[in-house]
Amino acid sequence: MKIILLSFLFCIFPLISFGQEISENETARYLEEDKKKISVVAGLSYLHNSFGLLYENKIFRLRPNDAFYTEFFLRYRWLDVSFSFAPKLTNINNDDPEKGKSKYFNFGFTFFLAPKIRQYLYFSQVKGLYFQDTKEFLQLLYGNDYNEEGYLQFPDAKYRSFKGETSYLWIGNKSDYRSFNNMTYQPLKDVFVISTGLFYQYNILSNMNKTIYQGNTFTEIENSPSKDFRIALRSGGGIQKKIKNWYAILEVYPEVYYAKLIDEDFHEFNIGGYSNGRLGYDNGKWFFGAGAQLNLINSSNENFYSATQWLFRAGIGFRFNSPTFVNKNFDKIDNILK
Repeated sequence: MKIILLSFLFCIFPLISFGQEISENETARYLEEDKKKISVVAGLSYLHNSFGLLYENKIFRLRPNDAFYTEFFLRYRWLDVSFSFAPKLTNINNDDPEKGKSKYFNFGFTFFLAPKIRQYLYFSQVKGLYFQDTKEFLQLLYGNDYNEEGYLQFPDAKYRSFKGETSYLWIGNKSDYRSFNNMTYQPLKDVFVISTGLFYQYNILSNMNKTIYQGNTFTEIENSPSKDFRIALRSGGGIQKKIKNWYAILEVYPEVYYAKLIDEDFHEFNIGGYSNGRLGYDNGKWFFGAGAQLNLINSSNENFYSATQWLFRAGIGFRFNSPTFVNKNFDKIDNILK
């Protein structure tokens, strides 16, 4: 139902009256000026995520406690870097004694291998998880009469995820798609793009030997890390609508995927969808915006393969002139890459 709704919104989006456009010469002039600018963004993100743990052929959910974290983007020309972490100022949860503490660290970047080929690479790590399905899990071990409250905490548990996507733009090009990546790129005009991408993800869950429950700490012999991977083929499109300095972006990508738990007889082939939307303001010097991502997987095991169910982020940024020596060195690199 959600995929149908997103598809409907995607279909009616082009019917909105067109906003302002700029000429090809103006676009070329902006892109040339942008080579001498550095864009930075600071913001706050809320991530709703869960990780699956396989036991007795059932999937139980592990979750981080602190879902708010600070996020930064920095871009210069084609070098597009982001990183994030959860400092103390965003620890708004008041249930640390019950669910434990979680720490985030993310790092990623995006670049174009060619005018129509986009490459995305991303690493994320979460340390400190709790067992959301604690009662169900303990009832499986001790019977349905077990009715104790509280959550199993895994303070040393570490979930690392390596992600990437290589996509080809059937309609649109590097200049058109730039602003879809993140808000460091200024939207210039109304844009419509269609692309197909290969998404790949490798996950490692480790350090599950230390457990805290109802104030008691238990330590077991370290087990082998749990590893899984997911490969998805996505094909869809996106629309960018610009009215003066305001803009809106919407992307929808249905997907087919294959996922497998390494060293276990547990895998599946299924369908899903990825969508991304953002609203913002950008006057060329400073900018702000807010957006959301949504992943849908047509599977009862959706939590197992570390799919982010949804994410919300908001941020503010500005652009400033880059140092001359940086421009000269990157000019040399650009000449080599041509």
